Amino acid sequence: MPDTTPTWRTVDDDVVRGQQRLIFVRERDHHVLTTLRVYADGVVIWRWTSSDFDGLRAAFDDGTLTLTPPEDARIVVSGTAAGPASLESWLTPEQVIADLADEVDRLNDRPDSSGRCRDALIAYAAEPSRSNLEIVRERYHAVPEHRRIYMLGDMDRNDVPVRILLAEPGETIPARRPGRTLTVTPGAREQALEYFRRRERGVAESRERDTADGPETAIAVPLQVGGHVYPQGWPDPPGLEVLQIDYPAPVVHGGREYPTVMHAYWALSTDDADWRDRIAAAVRGFDARVTAEKAPRRDNWPAVRLGVMAALLRDKFDRHPAMARQLQETGDARLIYTDGGPRYWSSHGTNWLGRLLELVRSELAGR
Repeated sequence: MPDTTPTWRTVDDDVVRGQQRLIFVRERDHHVLTTLRVYADGVVIWRWTSSDFDGLRAAFDDGTLTLTPPEDARIVVSGTAAGPASLESWLTPEQVIADLADEVDRLNDRPDSSGRCRDALIAYAAEPSRSNLEIVRERYHAVPEHRRIYMLGDMDRNDVPVRILLAEPGETIPARRPGRTLTVTPGAREQALEYFRRRERGVAESRERDTADGPETAIAVPLQVGGHVYPQGWPDPPGLEVLQIDYPAPVVHGGREYPTVMHAYWALSTDDADWRDRIAAAVRGFDARVTAEKAPRRDNWPAVRLGVMAALLRDKFDRHPAMARQLQETGDARLIYTDGGPRYWSSHGTNWLGRLLELVRSELAGR
């Protein structure tokens, strides 16, 4: 059985990925086997409790959660069995917490503790300085102890090359095979360094093959878009502000013109003609959104809103060539859209506006 299995929950109609594992939770005079779930946004849930990593540590500390219920404690496996049992765990709460922190990194497509250690090892192999070695040491010990032998993904050597580099010449360390040891020599350290140099060359060659049609992700520094409010009027020239959906740039949808993308989006979120007129007549995009909060939503709005926004953005940049050029000048940068509105559109949530701007930019470049 795997250590964790996938799970998910919805936030603002968007799916937040997660992972879950088994844990015991104390309830009055017994312990129930249940799932401990962690999500990409750092939320941790067990039974009816929603918390974070600080709350998770506190729950382990006070015995609310445990890997091994006290001896002779009554254990309940819902729908299956109940009774006393004696259990042992090869993990500690801190190791479980570290495992879950790694899961959050992976769910967010970030290097986990093993990945960060591998990056440090590559940097040290390229420049074997004392300061780089200390970074390797720190990151190696940040990897959950029970995961260290797997961190290189090398069944033949496990983590021995790392431990050789962290040892002093003349020091004896455990070898890969149980019961055996090896003495670290300058030659062994040089072989370990060459091991990581070869790995980096292999990774680079693999990356070239895997990305034959271009980089997997944008390589430029991310650009922040949105998040600016100008009560006294928009700057002149406006610069990247033209990419904001509340920037004055008339768009047309269904034969009707709206002052901004934001006016159009919120007007189209309702089927009520009177409300649609009131939203479209709002002075600013922000006012349109506030007005729309009181309007009844279309029944199918969650299913169509992404397509509506995409159509409005396409119309905006087709209708305003100078703004389209401003969008194209962002190159291949990842666009991070900051907005105080729904998390669905903002970088505080799923950044759909930033992603749609990148899509429209790519379509413009392809013409």
